[in-house]
Amino acid sequence: MKRAFLLVAASSVALAAAAPALAQTSGQTSGQASAQPAQVDDIVVTGAIVSGERRALNIQKNADNILNVVSSDGIGRLPDRNAAEAVQRAPGVAIERDQGEGRFVAVRGLPSQWNSTLINGDRLPTAEEETTSRATAFDFFPSELIDRVEISKAVTPDMEGDAIGGSVNFITRTAPAERTVQATGGLTYSDKAGEYGDLLSLTVGDRLMDGKFGFLLSGTRYVRDWATDNYEPRRGGDGIGVTRLELRDYTGTRETVGLNGAAEYNFDNGGQVFGRAIYGTLEDDETHYKHRLNFASNRVEVQHIFNTLITEMSGGEIGGRHPLAGGDLNWKIGSYQNEFRYGDTPDGQDHSYFVVRFDQRGVGYQGLENRGAGTLAYNTIDGGTDPADAISNHLPAGFQMNPALTRLANVELYKVAVTERDRVVAQVDYTREIGSSLELKFGAKYRDKQRDAAFEDLFYTWNPAAGPVPTLADFALMDQPGRGDFLDELDIGAQYRNQFSQVVSEDDITAWYRANRQNLILDAAGSATLENGGALGRTFTLNEKQSAAYAMATWRPDPRWTVLGGLRLEHTDTAVDGQVLIDGDLSPEHRSNDYLAVLPSLHVTYNLDADTNLRAAVTRTFARPDFGDLAPGGAFIEADLEFAGGNPDLKPTYSTNLDLMFERFYSDVGVISAGAFYKRIEDPIFDSRTIGSFRGVDGVAFLTPANGEPGWLYGLELNLQRRLTFLPGALSHVGVNANYTYIQSEFELPDGRHAAIPRQADNLGNVAVYYDDGRLSGRLALNYKGAFIEEYGSDAASDSYYGEYTSLDFNLAYDLTDRVTLFGEASNLTDEKLFYYLGDEDRPLQVEYYGPRFLAGVKARF
Repeated sequence: MKRAFLLVAASSVALAAAAPALAQTSGQTSGQASAQPAQVDDIVVTGAIVSGERRALNIQKNADNILNVVSSDGIGRLPDRNAAEAVQRAPGVAIERDQGEGRFVAVRGLPSQWNSTLINGDRLPTAEEETTSRATAFDFFPSELIDRVEISKAVTPDMEGDAIGGSVNFITRTAPAERTVQATGGLTYSDKAGEYGDLLSLTVGDRLMDGKFGFLLSGTRYVRDWATDNYEPRRGGDGIGVTRLELRDYTGTRETVGLNGAAEYNFDNGGQVFGRAIYGTLEDDETHYKHRLNFASNRVEVQHIFNTLITEMSGGEIGGRHPLAGGDLNWKIGSYQNEFRYGDTPDGQDHSYFVVRFDQRGVGYQGLENRGAGTLAYNTIDGGTDPADAISNHLPAGFQMNPALTRLANVELYKVAVTERDRVVAQVDYTREIGSSLELKFGAKYRDKQRDAAFEDLFYTWNPAAGPVPTLADFALMDQPGRGDFLDELDIGAQYRNQFSQVVSEDDITAWYRANRQNLILDAAGSATLENGGALGRTFTLNEKQSAAYAMATWRPDPRWTVLGGLRLEHTDTAVDGQVLIDGDLSPEHRSNDYLAVLPSLHVTYNLDADTNLRAAVTRTFARPDFGDLAPGGAFIEADLEFAGGNPDLKPTYSTNLDLMFERFYSDVGVISAGAFYKRIEDPIFDSRTIGSFRGVDGVAFLTPANGEPGWLYGLELNLQRRLTFLPGALSHVGVNANYTYIQSEFELPDGRHAAIPRQADNLGNVAVYYDDGRLSGRLALNYKGAFIEEYGSDAASDSYYGEYTSLDFNLAYDLTDRVTLFGEASNLTDEKLFYYLGDEDRPLQVEYYGPRFLAGVKARF
């Protein structure tokens, strides 16, 4: 797939790069070098897609640092439905996905927690089911609320400094220049789920009081059904043999709601006061039937899993801009909260990820091997008989599940609750021009953060005194949703679905649970609780105070040169309260850490001519340790066979960054840019991974964070955006966008092995071809992200990887009138799989298929 991507990208670049020469022969000219220094001029064009690119390129062209911009028009013309997906097509930017939707944002292939992801210049609090990092999951925030996205590859002193990869700033919409009423309605369809959903969006804004007062209110609701077919080979004690093959069939409904409000009042003296409020929530109602072929234990396990995952973020700020002593004083103060919780499943008391498991024992698996680590299956790469995409169920010929023999094994209540509050976020900046060539800027920022995290994983078994153990035969049974085409992407899918047991509906299983709650006994030894130490690593309270101050100067000695330099200081004071288990007794544990980050930076821009920039930057940035890494305890997750523990003494990770960028802009909307970057990274934090036993369970991966030796990263970035106006007739409305980022990195693990930085992909790229004649517009876009190491093993062969990912999306829009636009969108047209593997692609850990998704609708402006 990488070769195909590079071929398409090279062809696009060659065609578009020929535009200047061909344009001259057809009577059109590109920007020409000026003999005299010239102010960088704005580009002016018309058209739906083109107008968005023009706006973005104008900001990028006149910036004082290395910057990419994605406009709201650009976002709206692609099937990117949340904030994370809105930036995936920018140079050097990649996203991580969940159930096929964008979630986390990463810059230049680095871990998402090493980037500063902001809304209106503020890093938001985080809350997520499994991730305990500082990375914000943006799947809860609809793209319709975004005005533009500014991606800073080299940050300036007035930006938050925890940005090793870069800073991604989502700027929400503010009051329009004139009365605005816009409405959008659409119908969604998931090919794999076979179900429809809907999209509704409304924006209202106006100017009153002779334009002094402006406001905007916008809201969106996006409902879509989804489905996922998944298989996961769980590896045994020897690290390679398959001890358990999990066949997972997911269906669900996601609802995203977003609200944005903004108001401002402008004074006669040029001052302004403003207020903003945002709200976003994602509610994911999941139904999940999991068939686990447990080779080592000679049984088939049928899990019924139901849950509603809710992420809810809210907050707001007030601020102002005031003339003061010959300069401008800007200030703002705000507060934000992000919460993750489970809904009312199985009832209003036990909010949880609810699992009811039934086992049929003694099934008599065939064709397995015992190499000293138990009776396991092996992939062909390890000398076994099972190909990576056709792992046999190893059941006897003609085997069928027998509901009367499939007995209740346990009931699981997996509980997670996370609330993070930025109780106060206050910022003040003062800017003043000294003469005609020098601008000084000073400022400070303060954040008071609190994070409360609670976790427990409770297992219950049937009380024999209550009567015979229930079996599946005691319930009304049905085929699970999606059984008929489960994993039809693979030839072996038919073998899997023909073996499946029938299952119990959510309504029936939750009703049974409520009626029999008293007949279940807590399995204290098998659960993860505070009392046995299993939940300590994810139950803690963190209080953190972040204080920053900076000073910077921007010097323009002549129209060609811009020099920006300064220093930012960020002090972090972190206190973590949790518990540890000592000789069977819980004991409070308080740990604290504080440090001062000294972050100098220098940016130089030279205008070779009116359309050409040469940029260079030297900066120092850092990344604070993740929240979960700081927890004093540890937690065991049986479903994932993992034990994770924290390290409160972790140091932050620092990076010294060198950046170079060449940019050539074109008057008919276009840019060709090439850049290089280098980062020396000190004290990187990684998860070391060893395999062992935990409370009698073999094959458990023990993960512990630690600071590593210094490492390095370098890369090259190429970007092309060109309209092919030199072509005749309708072809002159065609344009090409293509970018490619190549990255290499290395640091030393504690065992002396050299490896790439975790979660760093070597290759990132995008190719898009669009048509825009001012009324009809369409775009076909390909996005590529290379494989990267997810977790380290004891050697290279046991490292776990996130596999390469390529998506192909399409959109089409037609202006029926000046006020009405019809649109259609299609994503994941090639049904790309998400997959993880152990050392080699022929040794899979997880493979998921989501299917294509579609949206059609109408936009109206009143």
